[in-house]
Amino acid sequence: MPHLGPLPTWSFALGVTTSLFSVLNPISAAAIFASATVGMDRTALRRSAKKAALTAGAAMLVFALVGQFIFSFFGFTALAMRFVGGVLVLYRAISMLYGDDPRERSTDDEKAEASLKHPEDFAIVPFGIPLLAGPGTLSTVMGMIAGVTWWEYGVVLLAILANTWATYLFLRKAPAVLARIGAIGTKVVNKLMGLILAAVAMQFLINGVKALYIEMQQAPPAAIVSTK
Repeated sequence: MPHLGPLPTWSFALGVTTSLFSVLNPISAAAIFASATVGMDRTALRRSAKKAALTAGAAMLVFALVGQFIFSFFGFTALAMRFVGGVLVLYRAISMLYGDDPRERSTDDEKAEASLKHPEDFAIVPFGIPLLAGPGTLSTVMGMIAGVTWWEYGVVLLAILANTWATYLFLRKAPAVLARIGAIGTKVVNKLMGLILAAVAMQFLINGVKALYIEMQQAPPAAIVSTK
Protein backbone atom coordinates (compact mmCIF):
# COMPACT_ATOMS: atom_id res chain seq x y z
CA MET A 1 0.00 0.00 0.00
CA PRO A 2 1.19 3.57 -0.65
CA HIS A 3 2.44 5.55 2.30
CA LEU A 4 2.99 9.17 3.17
CA GLY A 5 6.24 10.69 2.04
CA PRO A 6 7.93 13.61 0.31
CA LEU A 7 6.80 15.00 -3.02
CA PRO A 8 8.04 13.02 -6.04
CA THR A 9 10.91 14.40 -8.07
CA TRP A 10 10.70 15.41 -11.72
CA SER A 11 13.02 12.55 -12.58
CA PHE A 12 10.55 10.10 -11.05
CA ALA A 13 7.64 11.56 -13.03
CA LEU A 14 9.64 11.55 -16.25
CA GLY A 15 10.89 8.03 -15.67
CA VAL A 16 7.41 6.65 -15.00
CA THR A 17 5.92 8.38 -18.04
CA THR A 18 8.65 7.32 -20.47
CA SER A 19 8.71 3.77 -19.11
CA LEU A 20 5.00 3.38 -19.73
CA PHE A 21 5.37 4.88 -23.20
CA SER A 22 8.12 2.40 -24.01
CA VAL A 23 6.23 -0.65 -22.82
CA LEU A 24 3.01 0.46 -24.56
CA ASN A 25 5.02 1.22 -27.72
CA PRO A 26 2.20 3.17 -29.45
CA ILE A 27 4.39 3.82 -32.51
CA SER A 28 4.63 0.14 -33.43
CA ALA A 29 1.05 -0.44 -32.32
CA ALA A 30 -0.12 2.37 -34.62
CA ALA A 31 1.38 0.64 -37.66
CA ILE A 32 -0.39 -2.61 -36.79
CA PHE A 33 -3.61 -0.73 -36.04
CA ALA A 34 -3.52 1.04 -39.40
CA SER A 35 -3.10 -2.26 -41.23
CA ALA A 36 -5.84 -3.96 -39.25
CA THR A 37 -8.39 -1.18 -39.91
CA VAL A 38 -8.05 -1.06 -43.70
CA GLY A 39 -11.49 -0.43 -45.22
CA MET A 40 -12.97 1.38 -42.21
CA ASP A 41 -14.50 4.80 -42.70
CA ARG A 42 -13.05 7.73 -40.80
CA THR A 43 -15.73 7.81 -38.11
CA ALA A 44 -15.49 4.10 -37.34
CA LEU A 45 -11.72 4.28 -37.36
CA ARG A 46 -11.73 7.13 -34.86
CA ARG A 47 -14.09 5.18 -32.61
CA SER A 48 -11.81 2.14 -32.86
CA ALA A 49 -8.75 4.21 -31.93
CA LYS A 50 -10.62 5.64 -28.95
CA LYS A 51 -11.81 2.20 -27.84
CA ALA A 52 -8.32 0.73 -28.08
CA ALA A 53 -6.69 3.57 -26.16
CA LEU A 54 -9.42 3.71 -23.50
CA THR A 55 -9.35 -0.08 -23.07
CA ALA A 56 -5.60 -0.03 -22.51
CA GLY A 57 -5.88 2.96 -20.19
CA ALA A 58 -8.71 1.42 -18.20
CA ALA A 59 -6.81 -1.86 -17.82
CA MET A 60 -3.74 -0.02 -16.53
CA LEU A 61 -5.82 2.01 -14.09
CA VAL A 62 -7.63 -1.07 -12.81
CA PHE A 63 -4.38 -2.93 -12.22
CA ALA A 64 -2.84 0.12 -10.60
CA LEU A 65 -5.79 0.31 -8.20
CA VAL A 66 -6.83 -3.28 -7.52
CA GLY A 67 -4.47 -5.51 -9.49
CA GLN A 68 -3.22 -7.48 -6.53
CA PHE A 69 -6.77 -8.12 -5.31
CA ILE A 70 -7.86 -9.34 -8.77
CA PHE A 71 -5.05 -11.87 -8.95
CA SER A 72 -5.71 -13.11 -5.43
CA PHE A 73 -9.50 -13.29 -5.87
CA PHE A 74 -9.50 -15.30 -9.11
CA GLY A 75 -6.43 -17.31 -8.25
CA PHE A 76 -4.48 -16.71 -11.45
CA THR A 77 -1.12 -15.14 -12.14
CA ALA A 78 0.52 -12.96 -14.77
CA LEU A 79 1.82 -16.20 -16.31
CA ALA A 80 -1.71 -17.19 -17.30
CA MET A 81 -2.21 -13.78 -18.89
CA ARG A 82 0.88 -14.31 -21.04
CA PHE A 83 -0.54 -17.47 -22.58
CA VAL A 84 -4.00 -15.98 -23.09
CA GLY A 85 -2.48 -12.86 -24.61
CA GLY A 86 -0.35 -14.90 -26.98
CA VAL A 87 -3.33 -16.89 -28.24
CA LEU A 88 -5.53 -13.83 -28.78
CA VAL A 89 -2.85 -11.84 -30.58
CA LEU A 90 -1.93 -14.85 -32.74
CA TYR A 91 -5.57 -15.20 -33.81
CA ARG A 92 -5.62 -11.58 -34.95
CA ALA A 93 -2.30 -11.98 -36.75
CA ILE A 94 -3.58 -14.97 -38.72
CA SER A 95 -6.65 -13.01 -39.80
CA MET A 96 -4.39 -10.21 -41.04
CA LEU A 97 -2.15 -12.62 -42.92
CA TYR A 98 -4.83 -14.76 -44.54
CA GLY A 99 -8.06 -12.77 -44.16
CA ASP A 100 -10.01 -11.18 -46.98
CA ASP A 101 -9.52 -7.55 -47.91
CA PRO A 102 -12.95 -5.84 -48.15
CA ARG A 103 -11.67 -3.62 -50.95
CA GLU A 104 -11.23 -6.66 -53.22
CA ARG A 105 -14.96 -7.47 -53.27
CA SER A 106 -16.92 -6.51 -56.37
CA THR A 107 -20.49 -5.70 -55.31
CA ASP A 108 -21.70 -3.39 -52.56
CA ASP A 109 -23.26 -6.30 -50.69
CA GLU A 110 -20.00 -8.25 -50.75
CA LYS A 111 -18.05 -5.24 -49.54
CA ALA A 112 -20.52 -4.66 -46.72
CA GLU A 113 -20.34 -8.33 -45.73
CA ALA A 114 -16.55 -8.32 -45.82
CA SER A 115 -16.33 -5.15 -43.76
CA LEU A 116 -18.08 -6.98 -40.94
CA LYS A 117 -14.94 -9.04 -40.60
CA HIS A 118 -13.21 -5.93 -39.28
CA PRO A 119 -15.54 -4.98 -36.41
CA GLU A 120 -14.68 -2.12 -34.13
CA ASP A 121 -14.77 -4.50 -31.19
CA PHE A 122 -11.38 -5.88 -32.22
CA ALA A 123 -10.05 -2.63 -30.79
CA ILE A 124 -10.97 -3.92 -27.32
CA VAL A 125 -9.72 -7.50 -27.70
CA PRO A 126 -7.07 -8.24 -28.78
CA PHE A 127 -5.79 -4.74 -29.54
CA GLY A 128 -6.48 -2.81 -26.34
CA ILE A 129 -5.91 -6.00 -24.34
CA PRO A 130 -3.46 -7.70 -24.62
CA LEU A 131 -1.52 -6.05 -27.48
CA LEU A 132 -1.32 -2.62 -25.82
CA ALA A 133 -2.09 -3.45 -22.20
CA GLY A 134 -0.52 -6.88 -22.15
CA PRO A 135 1.19 -8.79 -19.34
CA GLY A 136 4.34 -6.69 -19.67
CA THR A 137 2.42 -3.41 -19.46
CA LEU A 138 0.25 -4.48 -16.55
CA SER A 139 3.19 -5.98 -14.68
CA THR A 140 5.09 -2.73 -15.19
CA VAL A 141 2.20 -0.73 -13.75
CA MET A 142 1.94 -2.99 -10.73
CA GLY A 143 5.70 -2.76 -10.23
CA MET A 144 5.56 1.04 -10.31
CA ILE A 145 3.11 1.25 -7.42
CA ALA A 146 5.04 -1.11 -5.16
CA GLY A 147 6.34 0.74 -2.13
CA VAL A 148 5.57 4.25 -3.42
CA THR A 149 4.23 7.25 -1.53
CA TRP A 150 0.73 8.58 -2.11
CA TRP A 151 2.21 11.46 -4.11
CA GLU A 152 4.16 9.07 -6.34
CA TYR A 153 1.05 6.92 -6.68
CA GLY A 154 -0.80 9.94 -8.03
CA VAL A 155 2.03 10.59 -10.51
CA VAL A 156 1.73 7.01 -11.78
CA LEU A 157 -2.01 7.49 -12.34
CA LEU A 158 -1.38 10.76 -14.21
CA ALA A 159 1.29 9.05 -16.32
CA ILE A 160 -1.25 6.37 -17.26
CA LEU A 161 -3.74 9.03 -18.37
CA ALA A 162 -1.09 10.91 -20.35
CA ASN A 163 0.04 7.76 -22.15
CA THR A 164 -3.55 6.80 -22.90
CA TRP A 165 -4.06 10.15 -24.64
CA ALA A 166 -0.76 9.84 -26.53
CA THR A 167 -1.68 6.33 -27.67
CA TYR A 168 -5.01 7.56 -29.01
CA LEU A 169 -3.29 10.29 -31.02
CA PHE A 170 -0.84 7.82 -32.56
CA LEU A 171 -3.60 5.36 -33.48
CA ARG A 172 -5.82 8.05 -34.91
CA LYS A 173 -3.19 9.50 -37.24
CA ALA A 174 -1.53 6.27 -38.37
CA PRO A 175 -4.10 5.24 -41.04
CA ALA A 176 -3.75 8.61 -42.80
CA VAL A 177 -0.02 8.01 -43.12
CA LEU A 178 -0.55 4.45 -44.30
CA ALA A 179 -3.09 5.59 -46.91
CA ARG A 180 -0.43 7.68 -48.67
CA ILE A 181 1.51 4.61 -49.79
CA GLY A 182 -1.34 3.39 -52.00
CA ALA A 183 -3.34 0.18 -52.34
CA ILE A 184 -0.46 -2.15 -53.18
CA GLY A 185 1.76 -0.65 -50.51
CA THR A 186 -1.06 -0.94 -47.99
CA LYS A 187 -1.53 -4.62 -48.80
CA VAL A 188 2.19 -5.30 -48.43
CA VAL A 189 2.36 -3.44 -45.12
CA ASN A 190 -0.77 -5.23 -43.93
CA LYS A 191 0.83 -8.64 -44.50
CA LEU A 192 4.11 -7.46 -43.00
CA MET A 193 2.38 -6.14 -39.89
CA GLY A 194 0.46 -9.40 -39.62
CA LEU A 195 3.77 -11.24 -39.67
CA ILE A 196 5.19 -8.92 -37.01
CA LEU A 197 2.06 -9.34 -34.92
CA ALA A 198 2.40 -13.12 -35.19
CA ALA A 199 5.98 -12.78 -33.94
CA VAL A 200 4.71 -10.69 -31.02
CA ALA A 201 2.18 -13.41 -30.20
CA MET A 202 4.80 -16.13 -30.33
CA GLN A 203 7.07 -14.07 -28.09
CA PHE A 204 4.21 -13.87 -25.58
CA LEU A 205 3.97 -17.67 -25.64
CA ILE A 206 7.74 -18.20 -25.51
CA ASN A 207 8.04 -15.87 -22.52
CA GLY A 208 5.21 -17.77 -20.89
CA VAL A 209 6.94 -21.12 -21.43
CA LYS A 210 10.22 -19.73 -20.07
CA ALA A 211 8.50 -18.33 -17.00
CA LEU A 212 6.68 -21.63 -16.46
CA TYR A 213 9.95 -23.56 -16.71
CA ILE A 214 11.65 -21.26 -14.19
CA GLU A 215 8.65 -21.57 -11.88
CA MET A 216 8.79 -25.38 -12.11
CA GLN A 217 12.54 -25.36 -11.44
CA GLN A 218 12.09 -23.22 -8.34
CA ALA A 219 9.17 -25.23 -7.00
CA PRO A 220 10.02 -27.47 -4.05
CA PRO A 221 10.06 -31.22 -4.81
CA ALA A 222 6.86 -33.07 -4.01
CA ALA A 223 6.93 -35.12 -0.87
CA ILE A 224 7.17 -38.90 -1.36
CA VAL A 225 4.46 -40.75 0.55
CA SER A 226 5.31 -44.27 1.61
CA THR A 227 2.68 -46.94 0.89
CA LYS A 228 4.13 -49.43 3.38
